[in-house]
Amino acid sequence: MAVAEETYNVSPPIRVPELVSHPIPVAAGTRSGIRVTEAQQAAFRRDGFLVIENLTTPDEIASLCVAYDRLFSERRGWENGDLFDMVGRDSADKALSLPQLLWPSRYEPYLRQTQLFASANAIAEQLLGTNSENTLEHAIMKPALVGSATPWHQDDAFSRRGSGFVEAISIWMPLQDVSPGSGCMRYIQGSNLGPLYPHQSPGNDPRIHGLEVVTPPELTHCVEVPLPAGAAVIHHSRTLHSAGINTSAAPRRAYILGYSVQTRRHSLFSRDYSWNLEKRTAREQRSLQSLPPWKRTWRKVRRLLRGG
Repeated sequence: MAVAEETYNVSPPIRVPELVSHPIPVAAGTRSGIRVTEAQQAAFRRDGFLVIENLTTPDEIASLCVAYDRLFSERRGWENGDLFDMVGRDSADKALSLPQLLWPSRYEPYLRQTQLFASANAIAEQLLGTNSENTLEHAIMKPALVGSATPWHQDDAFSRRGSGFVEAISIWMPLQDVSPGSGCMRYIQGSNLGPLYPHQSPGNDPRIHGLEVVTPPELTHCVEVPLPAGAAVIHHSRTLHSAGINTSAAPRRAYILGYSVQTRRHSLFSRDYSWNLEKRTAREQRSLQSLPPWKRTWRKVRRLLRGG
């Protein structure tokens, strides 16, 4: 898919999960004592990512791991498309190479009662302001030894023009120590200041949910970000990022919360990006079939309005 790069050098569109009809406002005055200094905020704007430690306690991390592992072992959310393979064609009769679960707190409400969640809210409020909204929540389980790499991509590529959200961040929180060998995050420093690059499905296969940049980035400014459990790395939705294969003997658990700011009305008639319109995934079909007939019809109409 040959597309001129400058076509996408526009104000950042923001990913808004289709399953969320009403984004969740971030409550002011959270119970977290996390503080982001002016120097840290400036570094985030410059580099496109920022590390903050001590978001929660070791005891809470242990409890979160139990809840997290239960979500994946019981395949919660599979029937309605919330659970799927990020980089492979998912199927009920095979293991997922890189399992991802959208909105895990639907299945484990405990996740939104934690200090980790409160800390993420506090960070979002300080970086984006008090009108920020929680528009994304997902969990990624990178299996031990056999896990796939997360391809280079920008989160904005999952969005579409006209969303009404003009800035977004993701707060990526590991539930165990992560290193380059276990698949820690890696970023192209400063790429948040550049354009949105053309994307495609991994291997150019529209049956796969994930996305990758068509042309892999130059790695001169690549920064790997190992983290201790209970820390977080925050990245801008325009920042190029990826994560390597987990070669360790333990699964790599990551809990991610996304926040956005809306400053204009949502447009139903804005076209989606071609790489999203081409998608024909099993996950999408499960999600569609789980809806009542009228919602199923409305979902199809929305896709047509977007160009698909």
